[in-house]
Amino acid sequence: MANLVAKIETLLLEGPFDAICSATVIYHAMNKNNLPPYEHVRGIVERAVRSSLTKIEDAERKLKVLEILPEMESRYKSVVGLNTIKALNMKKDSTPDNTREEIGRNIDLLKEKLNHPMIEDDVSLYDALKKKVNNINISQLTWRDLEASMVLSDNLEMINTLKRRQKRVFMEPYEKMKCDLPISVVAKCNSFVENFNESVISRTTGNILHDKSWKENEFDLIKVAEHILVVLGEIWSNPAFATSTSLSEQSEGTYVTDVVVPLLRASLVNLPNGYICLSMAERQSLASKTRRNQGVIEELMGKKPDVMGLIKQDDKIFELIYTESSRIICSETKKDDDDVKLWRETLDGASFISALCRPTGNQFGIVGIQVAGSVIHLNALVKDLAGIPQYFHVDHAEIPLSPSNISRVKSLMRILLTLRNIMIVNKSLVMQALEQATSHPPRNVNPSPTVFTPPYNN
Repeated sequence: MANLVAKIETLLLEGPFDAICSATVIYHAMNKNNLPPYEHVRGIVERAVRSSLTKIEDAERKLKVLEILPEMESRYKSVVGLNTIKALNMKKDSTPDNTREEIGRNIDLLKEKLNHPMIEDDVSLYDALKKKVNNINISQLTWRDLEASMVLSDNLEMINTLKRRQKRVFMEPYEKMKCDLPISVVAKCNSFVENFNESVISRTTGNILHDKSWKENEFDLIKVAEHILVVLGEIWSNPAFATSTSLSEQSEGTYVTDVVVPLLRASLVNLPNGYICLSMAERQSLASKTRRNQGVIEELMGKKPDVMGLIKQDDKIFELIYTESSRIICSETKKDDDDVKLWRETLDGASFISALCRPTGNQFGIVGIQVAGSVIHLNALVKDLAGIPQYFHVDHAEIPLSPSNISRVKSLMRILLTLRNIMIVNKSLVMQALEQATSHPPRNVNPSPTVFTPPYNN
């Protein structure tokens, strides 16, 4: 039932405007050519309509959706009649659903990789993971599950039930990404909050790695912190975020434009090893497009993240950051959907780069940023030495949209400076790998293991 609700909701949110009507949603609720009883269909449609109305911002589309339920009974009878004379006896979608086969192949490949640890420290970890993977009920996995696409995440039960030493080995890349804020930066945040008044080209950095240290001195970090605090001051002075009523009225686009992107730009300003461009153009991801068009005849569009962090090298564009954002008021459904979308985008991004060069394993990662309501989440997908993707929830913090206490400002500062530090290292690693790839291109390149979404989600 949940799949049918999601299928109809996708139609209401993204389908052609003229296709939004009672008859169309009833047709989408059919199981092949079998039409369920009216009460069952109405229950499915009611859930999809209620959920979609909270996300639709276009007034005309919202009005069309509101017209669906009052017309349900009469349209249901019409669909019954058409179905009786076999008028609806047709294939709904020519796109095959091969998710079960893809998931099976991915689990088999994951087991094979776990049989061959690359370093001594991974032997015990891989043995434990192999036993846990062998106990996975593949029939219960869907395209939304990380394991189905070979991703081992720090919030999976199989990771959280590892023995202490094994989990410490798994979490090592995550631990190396986090640093404590310098006292001088904390002092800068304190000064800003206490004194706030509402009236008011690529450079080399050498061989650097994630090693739990800041890649810039405190003087440089303070300058970046000042940029971030200036943006925060502008947000605090913006009437659009002054009251709970005005907050609830802001669209996703306003939130991304006025809050999310300015904070990200401030955190990435004047990187010591060159620029990272933050694109809000809603351009399709090249990594996603590459994966989705493997083995298909008709070209498919790639996914379109809300914001991407891009670099350009030798006329090639590389995607290092993906960002998905909600409105300030965020539903659990939106939060969950963006979470799934984000790790899939980072996996495609890592696979795309691995096909062109081989950045250092257990170090380089694709960054995924999720803004769900007023909370910003910093995530990273890192491939280990065997090429197994690992997804880490590095940090999260609340975005203070109005004058707030020091703890919230400090938490936001920590996550934004951590993002900056990670990107300095990641950009250095990918540039080194690209240089090496000119004489030693990658061999045995594997496609992205991201499981295709079922046809109705494409």
